[in-house]
Amino acid sequence: MIVKLRELYGSVKDQEIKLIAGKKGLDNIVRWVHMVENIEISVFLDGQEIAFTTGIGLEKKSDLLDLVKHAYNNRCSGMVINIGPFIDEISDEIIAFANEHNFPIFEVPWHVHVAEIMRIFCYNITISDRINTELSGAFKNSIFFQNQEELYVPQLERYDFNANWSYCLAIMEPVNMNTDKRSKILKTIENTVSSITQKSFVFELEGKFVLVFAEYTEEEIREIIKITKDKCSPLLKGNEEIYCGIGKSTRNIKCIAKSYKRASDVLKLQKSSDNNDIIIYRELGLYKLLLSLEDEEVVQEYYQETLDPLVKHDQLNNTDYVEVLDTYLKNNGSLKGVAAELFYHRNTITYKLNKIQEILSCDLSELNTKLAYSIALMLKEII
Repeated sequence: MIVKLRELYGSVKDQEIKLIAGKKGLDNIVRWVHMVENIEISVFLDGQEIAFTTGIGLEKKSDLLDLVKHAYNNRCSGMVINIGPFIDEISDEIIAFANEHNFPIFEVPWHVHVAEIMRIFCYNITISDRINTELSGAFKNSIFFQNQEELYVPQLERYDFNANWSYCLAIMEPVNMNTDKRSKILKTIENTVSSITQKSFVFELEGKFVLVFAEYTEEEIREIIKITKDKCSPLLKGNEEIYCGIGKSTRNIKCIAKSYKRASDVLKLQKSSDNNDIIIYRELGLYKLLLSLEDEEVVQEYYQETLDPLVKHDQLNNTDYVEVLDTYLKNNGSLKGVAAELFYHRNTITYKLNKIQEILSCDLSELNTKLAYSIALMLKEII
């Protein structure tokens, strides 16, 4: 499991270390430790570190506040300050900043060896990394080898993921991002989810971030994903995006693969339709049936026999007949509704619909025809 600053602090309580500010940030995740003696070194922080400083590299007292601010801005999880010949006290300004931003600040007296505290922290982090690796492997096995329960049930139960709990998986997929940005997004997701949930786990799979929730309702998960996505938003630039899909709650741990598949289906539909809402699988309606079709050849054949001629006509003649047909069907055949939505005169809509029927050799007044092309338009979004 991930290790939080609160747990590391508890492991060194006998070392005369004292929390003096930022108590609300004790649930921050810690991935490693880093010695940071000046602002220049702080730029190497990668996020989720606990920073240590003796102040030996600071030229004046006010530099410590700047160092704390730089550590926070580089997504450090907290800071341990060694009180001694280089830093005689921690100012009220630093305490106020740390409390305002929920950034934990600890002080350690000079006679205490910070190297021992760092050693204990590193040991606990190393153990946490091993557990994370085992959990990631077990959850991946539950997805890819669903029927081989011995590959994941014992491992997950060992780390308190009960086999009889209900599980629901969500997927967050970053798009148009480099490796560094993806890493920042993942850490933000981990920090946010861990701060508001108890029974959860986050891991990376096939370029996507998979979030496992145990004993949470789908609506609760939607709210968690919304909060998480909002936390990630300030990091996004230009055409960078994050698509999110929520799967279906399972009866027990043996159905995790199904929840992952459902979340993947939602994600596929969102990306193809460029819909960035946070959607739960059960809300997909008829799309659930279409997404469950396994024979892609049959799907392609149906699409080609129905909508494909109109799509090709639009491409060759720069027309908008597919959009007109889609709008017509969504407005239940109301010419007035189509004209209002597309800003056309009703006569223009009538002309375009006649051309559409001519191209497709169909009669749009028939219910079965409307249904056939409604399905074809939905398939267009997922193939």
